[in-house]
Amino acid sequence: MTPSHEALLCRTFPDLYGCEYSFSACPDSWFELLYNLSQALTDHARRAGLQLVATDVKEKHGSLRFYAEGTDAEADRLIAEAESASEGIPDDGK
Repeated sequence: MTPSHEALLCRTFPDLYGCEYSFSACPDSWFELLYNLSQALTDHARRAGLQLVATDVKEKHGSLRFYAEGTDAEADRLIAEAESASEGIPDDGK
């Protein structure tokens, strides 16, 4: 993923990713998917009083793998949906 997209995700969702987080193992074509997932997780965490923290975000076998601490059933569902959706997004080669 491009450094500018990585920076935008970290800046927009600091509770989820902290000050610096590397998405280098993800294709840039997943930026919108990751942004939407991050927004959904952040909104859910605020409503549910959760402290979600991403521990690993990467591509494996052509699909997203998103690991986080502090999840509940709804957060797990949101993550599973995004992981499934990633399979239909063409890799941009980065």
